[in-house]
Amino acid sequence: MKILVVTDIHDRVRYVKKLKGIDRDITIVVGDITYFKSGDYALEILKLLENGKPLLFVPGNCDDHKLLQFKRVNNITNIHGDTAEYDTNDLAFIGLGGSNITPFNTLIEFSEEEIWNILLRALSKIRNKAARLVVVSHVPPYNTVVDLTHSGEHVGSTSVRRFIEEYKPVLCICGHIHEARGIDRIGNTIIVNPGPLMYRYYALINISSGQVEVKLCRL
Repeated sequence: MKILVVTDIHDRVRYVKKLKGIDRDITIVVGDITYFKSGDYALEILKLLENGKPLLFVPGNCDDHKLLQFKRVNNITNIHGDTAEYDTNDLAFIGLGGSNITPFNTLIEFSEEEIWNILLRALSKIRNKAARLVVVSHVPPYNTVVDLTHSGEHVGSTSVRRFIEEYKPVLCICGHIHEARGIDRIGNTIIVNPGPLMYRYYALINISSGQVEVKLCRL
């Protein structure tokens, strides 16, 4: 499965349009589609990424709270607290939008207990219990390359990390920390922050039967 991953778009429509022709089986948008704009505007941006194939997304902490209630339109599906399964690839994606608590009082923030419960709720909805798990979380797991701020502080979610350690997904895709673009591992789980599309960053991921290949890209 070829996956185009973008995060932290923050209204940069001109960069979204440049991704339209990239070959992929599925698109994943990992939150902060807008910068404190309406949910309707966020959906208009997502529609620009549609290519007739599935598009999965979670809202970010800077997105409209109403996006949490959105379910699906055309090929666009919100997987916050939910799952999307693809039996032909033996994959199940679960989603977590928003972030852990920040000093900035942004629009969608959760306590660590709430984050844990959202992840468990999503996990419980998976039909194929043997499917390989992919976590799509706006907030990165704590104490990794991808949650490190410019000041040297790790600000990711302890609950996301705990979930990865306990349930061992093959992949965790995240965003949120703009300066923490990179790839890391927790055990055998590959952790990817493609970097913000607002700075022209994105990622291409290929999941085959035996491995996960990640390429960090820039427009």
